[in-house]
Amino acid sequence: MRRKATLRKWGGLGIPVLVIVVMGVSLAGGYAATNDQKWLKFFFDGVPARSSLTNKPAAASTNKNHSATAPTPAGPHGPEVFVHQPFGQGKCTQCHGDGGMSPQPKMPPLKLCFTCHKDFIAGNKFKHQPVENGECSSCHAPHQAPNKFLLIKKGNELCLTCHDNPLAQGKFKHQAVESGDCLDCHTPHATNFKGLLKKSPKATCMECHEDVAKKKNVHQPVGDGDCMACHKPHASDNKKLVIKTGAALCWECHDNFLQTPKPKFTHDAVDDCMACHDPHQSTGPKLLKKEGNAMCFDCHEDKDIKAVKAHLGTENKACVVCHDPHVGADKNLLKPAAKEALPP
Repeated sequence: MRRKATLRKWGGLGIPVLVIVVMGVSLAGGYAATNDQKWLKFFFDGVPARSSLTNKPAAASTNKNHSATAPTPAGPHGPEVFVHQPFGQGKCTQCHGDGGMSPQPKMPPLKLCFTCHKDFIAGNKFKHQPVENGECSSCHAPHQAPNKFLLIKKGNELCLTCHDNPLAQGKFKHQAVESGDCLDCHTPHATNFKGLLKKSPKATCMECHEDVAKKKNVHQPVGDGDCMACHKPHASDNKKLVIKTGAALCWECHDNFLQTPKPKFTHDAVDDCMACHDPHQSTGPKLLKKEGNAMCFDCHEDKDIKAVKAHLGTENKACVVCHDPHVGADKNLLKPAAKEALPP
């Protein structure tokens, strides 16, 4: 009651005058910081604890590579922050002119970055457009960022800032794309491979699909590492990520014997090349899934074959000696020479 009465006696100027007096005494008498806090809390509500104040300069990094370094996480006051070394050390003049006061870099961004960082685009045939244009800050923050390498966004989210989402291009998604990171296959800066691939297309695909070219006979596009002649790398509306379905995919390279010339008779299986052929590799010729007559016997039963008089004595002959496996002018797909050899 006595303190309230005293304050009322001083009137509206009482609190400001007391504060000034107290702070003056504190400075003159060398009061400890804890005493200052006690007096401030006496007059004002909501004064934070001194331990919660964060306006301290960042510790200088010992990293000599001018890379991003992470200071101690700020705990409940914010996420971990990665700091560009020159900025953390207060060396503004390394990048900015006018004694470090200019907001603009003192030279073109790419040239400026390469005064510290290795020139990672020299000698590479293919360059990421932002890198070639010197737009480093389109991906990296110049001072500090919440992500490693000073990236302004994390992972694929950064890539999708400029690139359309490749997974939206089809119903079937490449698992490596759906569950992985763009940088699993691509480099962000420069490379000697198209599509900014880290490795050749063949080597890239073989990282996961290592068993598609180990047999004796390999499909030429597979052997050449031209996987994208048949498959889309990210997503497709077709199973197996193929660019087209059925025989239409094969006609991209192979002559369409169903049209030129137009055959009179066709083998029932001819619309589905992969009913007989493996698209990647095979132990037998012509990329056949099975060798010799075993391929034919998948559909044609032995009893039906033996019921044909012309087949007598041909048990050790290959079916394709007499029959065309695809098309023909004869209803039994007999080749002209075989038809002529038939008994009257």
